[in-house]
Amino acid sequence: MRVSDLVDDPDLKIALRVPGNPGRLARPIVWCAPTEHMDPTPFLSVNALVLTNGMGLNVKDYRIWDAYVERLMAVPVSGLVFGLGAAHSELPAGLVEACEVHGLPLLELPPEVPFVLVMRHVEHVIATERYEELRSGWELADECTRLAAEGRSLATVLERVAAFVHARVTVVDDVGFELIGAGDAAGGTARTTLRIPSGESQRFRLMIEGIKSTVVLQPILGPVAAVIAMQLSYTLGSRSPLHSREAARFMEALYDGGVRPGQLKKLATETGFDPDDSWGSVLIGSSKDIPRLKLRAIAWRARVGLESNFGIVRFMEEKGLTTLLVQQKRATPPLFDMVKDFFKDAPELSVLVTENSTLNELPLALSLARRHVGRPGVRTAPLADLAGIVQGLPSAGLVSMSERLLAPLAADGGSALRETLACYLRHSGSSREICEELFIHRNTLSYRLRKIEDLLGLDLSDGEVRATCLLALSIVAANA
Repeated sequence: MRVSDLVDDPDLKIALRVPGNPGRLARPIVWCAPTEHMDPTPFLSVNALVLTNGMGLNVKDYRIWDAYVERLMAVPVSGLVFGLGAAHSELPAGLVEACEVHGLPLLELPPEVPFVLVMRHVEHVIATERYEELRSGWELADECTRLAAEGRSLATVLERVAAFVHARVTVVDDVGFELIGAGDAAGGTARTTLRIPSGESQRFRLMIEGIKSTVVLQPILGPVAAVIAMQLSYTLGSRSPLHSREAARFMEALYDGGVRPGQLKKLATETGFDPDDSWGSVLIGSSKDIPRLKLRAIAWRARVGLESNFGIVRFMEEKGLTTLLVQQKRATPPLFDMVKDFFKDAPELSVLVTENSTLNELPLALSLARRHVGRPGVRTAPLADLAGIVQGLPSAGLVSMSERLLAPLAADGGSALRETLACYLRHSGSSREICEELFIHRNTLSYRLRKIEDLLGLDLSDGEVRATCLLALSIVAANA
C-alpha cells in the first residue's frame, strides 16, 4: 500500500495538503502508528504511517513543529495524517511549513472520520497485498517446479523468475561470485539478496538487482528459492555432467591417445573448437576427499569466469577430476593468472594449468598434467617429463620394438642384467651409487655392463644409446 492510495480513496475523505519530496507519495506503508507524543520516534519504524490529533503539540512556535517533522523524517516514516477536531480545527501553519521544508507528505483527516477507520482500512489493504504476494510466490514456485520437472535448465528457471520481478536475478556463491544469471537490471542499482537453502559445505544466495517496485521479495521469492536450490543441487550433484556429448567424445579421445590426428581434428570441430588455434587447459582435482558439492561449485565458478574471457569453454568431469578446455582468448591476463583467482578460497584443491598447446600436443599435455594432479595449489603443468612422454606414446609397434631391443638381457641373464641396466641409467653411470643400490662389487658391475653391451650390441658410453635404452625400459614398464 502507498501513501497515494489513501488520497485516492473517497471513503476516507483524506485531503493531501503537502505532497512532500518527489516520489514520497509512492512510498509504501507497512503499519499505522497512532501517537500523541512530542517525540514518537522511539516507538516508530521505517515506513510507518503516523496518525495524530496534535494534542501534545498545541503550539504556535514554528521551531517546535520543525523539530517534530525533522524527527519523523529521520526514521523515516511514510507520511503524517493529522486529524482535525479534537485539538485543532485546522492544520497548524507551522506544521504545514515544516512538512514543506522537509518534504514529508501531510494528509488532513476530517473530524467525522475516526483514526480507527483509517487503521482498519490500511490493515485490510496490507493483508490483502501480502496474501497476493504469497499467492503469486507459490504460483511462481509451481511454474518453476514444472519447468524443473520437464528437465529445463537452471538458466531457464532464473529467466522466468527475472521476468516475474522485472529485474536481474543471479545465483552467487559464498564469496559473491556470480555463477549464473538472467534478466536485466534496468530498474537501477538497488540490490537485495535471499539465502538459497543449501548444505554447510557450500552456501549460495539469490541476488536481485534493479527491481523497480517496492514489492516485498521474501514472500514472492521464498518458495521459488527452494526450487532453485533443488535445481542447483541436481546440477552440482549429478554423477557425470558433461558440456555435451560432442565434448565428451572429444575429451575421451584426447585421454585415450590412440585416435588418429585426422579423427581428432574432426572431433574438435564438432565440439566447436578451431583445430588450428592454440589451446589452454585446466585440470581440477584433489588428493583427499572433499564434498562433491564444493568441488563442483568451485569448478563451475572457474567455468563461468573463463567463459567471460574466452570464446570457447568445454568441460568433462570424472570422479574427483574436472577437465576444462579453453580457446580463443579475449582478455589480456594469462590463463594461469585468471585461474589462480578462482581458487583463493579452496587451497586444498590441486589445479594444473597448460597454455598455448597445439592440437597434436594436447593429448600429451593433458596426460602430463593429469599425472601431477594431487598436490594442493594452483600450478603450471610441466612441459614434459620422460614418464609423461612414454605415456603419450602408446603405439603397439613401439612397445614391441622396445621389448625386442631388451629381449637378449632376459634370455641370458634373467632380470639381473635388466635391473643393472636400469640402475646404471638411473644413476648416470655412478659406480658407487649403483653398487650400493644393487649390493654388488665394482668388479661384478663391470662384468655385467660388458655383458649388456655384448648382448645388445651397443656402446653404453654413447649418450644417444643410453637415452634409447632408458626410453625402451620406460615404455616396457609402462605397458607391463
